[in-house]
Amino acid sequence: MGKVQKELKIHKKKLILTACIGQCVHVAGTYNFIQIAKQLGYKNHFLGPATPISDVINKIKELNPNIVGLSYRLTPKTVVPLLEEFFNKYHNLYERPNKLFFAGTPEVVKEARKFERFDQYFIGGEPKYEILSVLRNRSESSKKIFHPPMDLISRIEWKKPYPLLRAHFGLPNLNETIDGIKEIAEAKILDVVSIAPDQNTQSHYFHPEAQNKDLDGAGGVPLRVRDDFKSLNKARMRGNFPLLRIYAGTRDFIKMGKLFQETIKNAWAAIPIFWFNQMDSRGPLPLKQSILQHLEAIKWHVTKNIPVEINDPHHWSLRDASDAITVADMYLCGIIAKKLGVKNFVAQYMFNTPPALTLDMDLAKMLAKNELLNTLIDKNFSVIKQVRTGIASFPLDLDKAKGQLAAATMVQLALKPDIIHVVSYSEADHAANPKDIIESCKIVHQVINQALFSNLKYINKSIVKRRDQLIKQAQEIIRIIPNLAIDSEGTQDPYTNPDVLYKLVEYGIFDAPHLKNNKFTKGKIKTRIVKGSCYSWDPIRDKVYEEIARIKDIDNIYSELNLFKSNYMENKFLKEVSIK
Repeated sequence: MGKVQKELKIHKKKLILTACIGQCVHVAGTYNFIQIAKQLGYKNHFLGPATPISDVINKIKELNPNIVGLSYRLTPKTVVPLLEEFFNKYHNLYERPNKLFFAGTPEVVKEARKFERFDQYFIGGEPKYEILSVLRNRSESSKKIFHPPMDLISRIEWKKPYPLLRAHFGLPNLNETIDGIKEIAEAKILDVVSIAPDQNTQSHYFHPEAQNKDLDGAGGVPLRVRDDFKSLNKARMRGNFPLLRIYAGTRDFIKMGKLFQETIKNAWAAIPIFWFNQMDSRGPLPLKQSILQHLEAIKWHVTKNIPVEINDPHHWSLRDASDAITVADMYLCGIIAKKLGVKNFVAQYMFNTPPALTLDMDLAKMLAKNELLNTLIDKNFSVIKQVRTGIASFPLDLDKAKGQLAAATMVQLALKPDIIHVVSYSEADHAANPKDIIESCKIVHQVINQALFSNLKYINKSIVKRRDQLIKQAQEIIRIIPNLAIDSEGTQDPYTNPDVLYKLVEYGIFDAPHLKNNKFTKGKIKTRIVKGSCYSWDPIRDKVYEEIARIKDIDNIYSELNLFKSNYMENKFLKEVSIK
């Protein structure tokens, strides 16, 4: 093949010719289609409204496009002679496009289908994934069922530049949950269904004798046998074939991980470091034992190349911990994940937590987390950004809650997320049903359509200043960790040493006001919202308690700690993770 022929072939592959034919002047749908095509690198030639069929045919001859799209949104019977004329002339073309698309009202499309010549039909309002799949030469048809990639990394790449949408779902009845997954999948708007199992499943799946039957369905769907999981997996095999994922449980983590992988092909694992145990009353294990088992569970998922989310930082924020602690914890989670061999780390940024944070200072906190995680990225470690709205920020008034979901999502897009965890607007009032989830996804979907490719500037000097403050404080906290290993046995890396991680909580370096009188931590920290940010607060001096000053006071109480001993400040463990 000569050079000119190759160039023509490449040009044709990426060229779309579109037109509103006959008397039709309704161009909005065609214009939206063109914008999506541009984002995928297609060149577009739009002939405009009310285009005669002869002009369409002449342009096909002239441009030799890969795709031709015709649009008509008037009376159904009047499209018939137009399409008859088109195909009579189209039949005589020497070079024809690879694909023909048609868009119209449902009744017009019904008439167009009778010609049996178009490869794809659009009636308006189709989910973006359908248009993306068509333009990537993966079109659906009645003859062949197409579904997007069924693993997280491929699905993210496939849907770019749009983020995946994820939402929790689990009703107290298994059959209703199965039917709900089918309904959600058929809506073709949600990419990941996060199964919410009930507490008996999370804590006692492998210990049925310990299950409290009175609590069946509490907090989610009761899953009691292997076939229950398989039924959920079967339910999602329709519509846009959403991925499934599920809570890690609160014990038997590796056995649960194997079960999830074999039955629902868990899209990624969400495993905490400090939570879902006796400290927060979410699980049966004491804190130190749960830390050890969580680390082992992460290592098991690494062997299966399953992405891992360490869903820790926002749990501190949910208990009103200072912003600096939550940023430090996100950084620590990234370090732990990298050191344990995680290749794809899912970082969840929960906005609006605590809910009194202002939007700008909340964004500053998330930017600080993101900047620190970015220092860890290399060819063996990637960060998948997942954003979400804080559940406590939703008002009981459902109309206001819809506004909160939209406003929060708009700010979250500043992080250019790979995944948006859609928290249903109904959650403050009731657990989300399929209709709530679908409606919430539509709200988020509209915000994405309007904002994702707009050149909006959110970040100002005050946000940058607060971001940099938090980065510095978080780095100082993380530098302390190796000094907690001074009296620990062995040479284990302090960042993955359960004894060292336990000391972070035991001594109150990581602490939160809601943990008062908790036997595992101090619960002595005070915090306060000041100018939209959450700071540690010194009640004696009645002022902001700078985080390192607070921790130095802890060091004075426990004089044997030597938290700030200089010869440990630049040790090999810090250099390994490139802490700046």
